[in-house]
Amino acid sequence: MWRKIGRVLLVLVIWGAIAAYIVCSAMLTRRHRSEQSVERVEIELVDSASSGQLITSQRVKEMLLERGIATIDTNVDKVDTRAIKEMICNEGFVVDVDIYASYSGTLHIRISQRTPLMRLLVDGYDCYITADGYLFNAPAHAALYVPVVSGNYRPQFKSGFEGELSTVLEKIRADAADSLQLVAVEREKVVRRQSHWNSRRKAVRDSTITDKKERQRLNNYIAGHLRDCNNDFRRLALKRDNIGKRLQGRESRYRDFLALISFVERLQRDKFLRAEIVQIVATTTSDGALSLTLIPRSGDHRIEFGWIENVEDKLHRLRLFYDQVAVTSGWESYKSVNLNYTDRIVCTYNREK
Repeated sequence: MWRKIGRVLLVLVIWGAIAAYIVCSAMLTRRHRSEQSVERVEIELVDSASSGQLITSQRVKEMLLERGIATIDTNVDKVDTRAIKEMICNEGFVVDVDIYASYSGTLHIRISQRTPLMRLLVDGYDCYITADGYLFNAPAHAALYVPVVSGNYRPQFKSGFEGELSTVLEKIRADAADSLQLVAVEREKVVRRQSHWNSRRKAVRDSTITDKKERQRLNNYIAGHLRDCNNDFRRLALKRDNIGKRLQGRESRYRDFLALISFVERLQRDKFLRAEIVQIVATTTSDGALSLTLIPRSGDHRIEFGWIENVEDKLHRLRLFYDQVAVTSGWESYKSVNLNYTDRIVCTYNREK
């Protein structure tokens, strides 16, 4: 019995010692933190793109100085980590920021970056797009070596937009729904107006008016208002159809942009094309379709790719051109390579060579 009591007491003493150690360690840690100052700032860039970095450690330190956020020689508990995180996260290419101070007084700032797939550089637009459809403005202090899309193409989002591409489609549809709702409200007013004048016409027909001229005048007056109602119905039907057509057009151009992202992804998966195609000229045709011209690194020719369709077949024919034609005739021999014709490659000679 005494032996059992002794074992219980021993366990209680051990657990009491452990609890005392934990409490004492916590108190010492809090005391240390209350006295510890930041001695150095260490910035880690996570998921940096192989094609370069959108931000550097030096740039982060410059941003801290520009904002006047104190770090070095500041007590670790007094460092405004929230302000630092908000400042860095305001850069659209930053996914997340993790900030913590080590026991030795080092302030760690861990920045996770997005990986751009391409850069849209057309009039009024300068932004990067990731493979999963996130857009952010190109930072002024850095640039990445990714395919550049230029030309007269205009996407379905405003210049300066940052965020998920899917929200653009949501807004397109929401705007169309709002417009259709306004048309529906206006049509309901016309329905009520038409019902009113139909009632007036019935009242005239059932009235005891004996003067034929007066009855005719009233009927003509009411008929004029009913014609106005019919004209309004036709006008609103046309307006509704135009909203639908405009929605279809904007959705089609939105899908074109998604196809452009998928096309650049396809190029990047091919080691040869990833190195060879340095620029994509995107043009909006007269019917609103998206047409592409590829600018290679080698040679002095342009590749007329056309619409983003039959992609694998076109790329296969392009490889045949490089593997079987360009190697024998010379890469400088052609001015253009057209892939828009089925089962063939149409090349234009460079007369200046």
